[in-house]
Amino acid sequence: MADFVADSRVALDAADPNRGRAELSPEWAVWGPNGGYLASIALRAGIARSRLPRPASFHCHFLAVGEFGPVELRVEPLGGGKRAESLRIEVVQGERTLLAALLWMVDEGLRGYEHDLGCAPAVPGPRELKPYHELADNYDEWFPIWRSMEGRPLRWDEGPGEPVSRTWLRFTDTPIPDREADAVRQLFWLDFPGWNATIAAHGWPHEYLMPNLDLTVQFHRFDPEAEWMLADGYVPLANDGIVGCVSRIWSEDGRLLSTGTSKHICRPNPGYAAELERARAEGLLPDDAKGSAKRNRS
Repeated sequence: MADFVADSRVALDAADPNRGRAELSPEWAVWGPNGGYLASIALRAGIARSRLPRPASFHCHFLAVGEFGPVELRVEPLGGGKRAESLRIEVVQGERTLLAALLWMVDEGLRGYEHDLGCAPAVPGPRELKPYHELADNYDEWFPIWRSMEGRPLRWDEGPGEPVSRTWLRFTDTPIPDREADAVRQLFWLDFPGWNATIAAHGWPHEYLMPNLDLTVQFHRFDPEAEWMLADGYVPLANDGIVGCVSRIWSEDGRLLSTGTSKHICRPNPGYAAELERARAEGLLPDDAKGSAKRNRS
């Protein structure tokens, strides 16, 4: 098992703080390095470079799939004011830019309007639900990231339904010592609902895969002491080969911690024909069916 905070660590160059490095660990693999993991490294690079302490919002474009190994970090302060600073971050590997991001950092102790209309969904808590590793008969086939994190979904194996994903998530071997680590954790969790909410509406086998085009996060609150957080995502529309997700992260006591959006582009799943035949062989589909077997895969 792996420590997400340790594996997303960045080191800025002492001679040039606009340059740095990180190492992409295979412990966080989904085909290649997970997109939320890559974004977390960019976020930490921006936090390390900023003259201000609190992350407010983060937006990134996923440009290429990286390889496990070293990456170069390029950070450029763009301006702002006394209480807010904008930074641009790039994650580069060889000749390829893997990710480009913008980050707003703000000062501590800001004063202004106060209201809170966030209303958490009325759902069972994580201790009332079963984890994926007990629910899935093929859990040993899941991507490596699931060896170092645990998910407890509100819905499982029900066939196609609403494009909603609500899952309690936690790291199994990652201490969260401070606000920076919690910001990285919340960003990482917000990368998950887009895919899971979409396949909740379409079922398995998956005719398409959905690489992320982008991820946007607005940080509202931080809770480093929390063990579990609810990743709550909804995909209101999928058309023209693109899918959009709106997500929220909630604390166990119902506080809104962060909100996010992600955009995905569909591409044909090269394993779809084999998955379809497997579903038919296992009696999960009639011979003339095209999809929607009752099986979850992550």
